[in-house]
Amino acid sequence: MKICIVVPFFTPFVRGNEYGLAQSLTKLGHDVTIVTSTAKAPREVMIRGKDCNFYSYDFKVKYFTTPLNLGENPMVPSVFTHILKNDYDVVLLQEDYPFICHLAYFAARLKRTPTILSTERTYYPTDLKKRILLKTFDKTVNKIVRDGVDVITAHCNSAKEFMIKELGVKREIKVINVGVDTKLFRPMEGKGQLSTSCKLKILTVARLHRYKGLNYLIEAMQLLQESSEAKLYILGRGAEERNLKNLVKRLGLEGEVEFLEKPIPNYEMPFLYSECDIYVQPSIIEPYGIVVLEAMACEKPVIGTKVGGMLDTIKNGETGYLVEPGNVKEMADRIMILMNRDKKTEMGKKAREWVIDNFDWMVIGKRYQEVIEDLL
Repeated sequence: MKICIVVPFFTPFVRGNEYGLAQSLTKLGHDVTIVTSTAKAPREVMIRGKDCNFYSYDFKVKYFTTPLNLGENPMVPSVFTHILKNDYDVVLLQEDYPFICHLAYFAARLKRTPTILSTERTYYPTDLKKRILLKTFDKTVNKIVRDGVDVITAHCNSAKEFMIKELGVKREIKVINVGVDTKLFRPMEGKGQLSTSCKLKILTVARLHRYKGLNYLIEAMQLLQESSEAKLYILGRGAEERNLKNLVKRLGLEGEVEFLEKPIPNYEMPFLYSECDIYVQPSIIEPYGIVVLEAMACEKPVIGTKVGGMLDTIKNGETGYLVEPGNVKEMADRIMILMNRDKKTEMGKKAREWVIDNFDWMVIGKRYQEVIEDLL
């Protein structure tokens, strides 16, 4: 089948859902094209650094000139013509709000090409202007797209719930999770990136923004200060970096918290995950949390919050623990439990098995393939 995936941004530096989905569908024998803008993604201010290996793909990528980019939402008129001129069997739209997806949808409808909408939205932005703008579009053009596509898929149950409760979607929504490359992300010998002999190495990988909840994880480290030999490593950059470093200093945790400021390429991330003992994702809001899957694929137990995709990906008490967002004591208590080496090892092994069986990209690709075949 000829499959078109439409996404507002596609960067070779960061593997998002569209990358893994395109790879898996290509491996299943399909002719896949990613259609995108030339605009730079917000996330291209990166955590992981430049990775030149991502410039070669098994699928095609079509970049179209972006004359206008409104609020990180590229307008790409030529996509409309591209969809009309090419005989795709199906068009996959990544989200309902990007202008590029609106244009692709209307072109596909005109050409009578089946369409699938995929969404990971679990919340409205905290920025007031973006929130008002998105809510306005949700009542107009976004609603036209949601009502008109042939199939809607959500990346997690929280995204499905958002579509029903916040957007008033009454039609069927299929949940197909985001995946991870379990051949890339697997247990490996570390490279000495976490240089310490402490009893418990804790890792978190995130953009340093308020909604990532890193201040709560740092506060949890204060509770652990006297009762454990734990050290927290934070990989990421962002607007909250100075505030977080000031918090570490104010709490006297300079010896317990270290910021990893050197970007790490994606292909080296498995080495980093493999060096830590546990992975913690303390987010207040989180659409999905791919890094949680990556850590579990590397045989690490994880602690995450009861938000977004983590409610789907973490089996509480089996592959890790789920805690309430912002609950510092609960987070510290779960970290203490994982000081037990046997418990930590057992959970880590179960985590990788769980991910291989349910979240490997080939598993996810086959689920999309089934949906497309039923549609055609």
